[in-house]
Amino acid sequence: MQARDRIGDRYELTYPIGRGGMGQVWAGYDERLDRPVAVKFLRQMEVPENDREVAVKRFRREARVTARLDHAGVPIIHDLGEHGEDLYIVMQLVRGHQLAEHIAEQEQLAVGESASIAAQVCSVLAAAHSASLVHRDLKPQNLMITPTGTVKVLDFGIAALLGPAELSRLTATGHALGTPAYIAPEQASGTAVGPAADLYALGCILFEMLIGKPPYEAKNALDMLRRHVKAPIPLVTEYRSDVPDDLAHLLFCLLAKDPMERPASAADVQRLLTPFLGENSAEVMPAPPAIPRTGLVSPAAASPVPSLTSQSTLAELRAQVKELAENERFAQAAEMVIAALNSASGDGPCTEEVVALRLDLANLHMLAGDFRQAREAFEELARDLDQAGDQHHLVEECRQQAAACRLELGESKQR
Repeated sequence: MQARDRIGDRYELTYPIGRGGMGQVWAGYDERLDRPVAVKFLRQMEVPENDREVAVKRFRREARVTARLDHAGVPIIHDLGEHGEDLYIVMQLVRGHQLAEHIAEQEQLAVGESASIAAQVCSVLAAAHSASLVHRDLKPQNLMITPTGTVKVLDFGIAALLGPAELSRLTATGHALGTPAYIAPEQASGTAVGPAADLYALGCILFEMLIGKPPYEAKNALDMLRRHVKAPIPLVTEYRSDVPDDLAHLLFCLLAKDPMERPASAADVQRLLTPFLGENSAEVMPAPPAIPRTGLVSPAAASPVPSLTSQSTLAELRAQVKELAENERFAQAAEMVIAALNSASGDGPCTEEVVALRLDLANLHMLAGDFRQAREAFEELARDLDQAGDQHHLVEECRQQAAACRLELGESKQR
């Protein structure tokens, strides 16, 4: 795979986002609907021949089970197809950053923020479990926090259907799927797995958000599995004194060895988390970055957006953007500008290069008919330039464009 390859006669690959053991994920562009997408590939030739049939079934199942979940916390599946010997899933390109990255940066999250993230995951799990689906691989790397604070649960690739119509297991008998640090004891033992396994993984994640590390540590995967099965349940209050007793008790129940001793459902856990969200629960989520990073719907870790400005001059980049805009490929052009702004995010908001790109992005939003986003972009640029005390002709131009956007939106006054 390489940039500019066309898939399914409509999707153009733009840059790689991540790579897993059996495939790749690319950022792409849907030419028919003028929108960015993520394209996830299963490279069959990279899968051992004995495992190929199982991998194909699992990959197709991922598309089916994710597509059937109508929930804001689940990425949207757009398409499933074949490209040569490879299979691909086209899905929503999720902006944001992994929970794993956020924990690494903060070390310990606030109680309210941790409860808020866990409650959002519970909302997704409640919908999945109602549809007879168990995720079976919840971990901080599979949770994305978008710039608006929404938590997206990614990678249902090893989800197991609980209904009798699809009881066939996609793995050899006794082979445990999942990630060792977050795997439920029953899953580690190779026995039947139900919704309670997802609640156990959520308990491990909640513990890590509060403490900065998972509940168990081990030298290897096998030892980790043994600890989940036999080691005493750690008490979060022994590591952190500000965790309320009721929340500590809930966490202890989530980490119970016996699935029957865990809470009855994800909906119950979400209800029990509610008292810890705080009065301003929307504020406990990470604040959206000024220029969002691009995230990935994938089991692989996200790679940073490549620096487009390092590959070509600013003039060449803007020429490409102009060409795309002339062909009414506004969303793809905007993606290029956003990627360039990401790579230049440390240069300051009002350098000559950054201002040119920000102005291009605002104009692209306007050309695409997204007047609300265009208005916000023009107003923000005008404020930054005004505070910088220079380029006054652009300040007035931005204000005029923002006013035009407000007229299109039926807004008579500036906010």
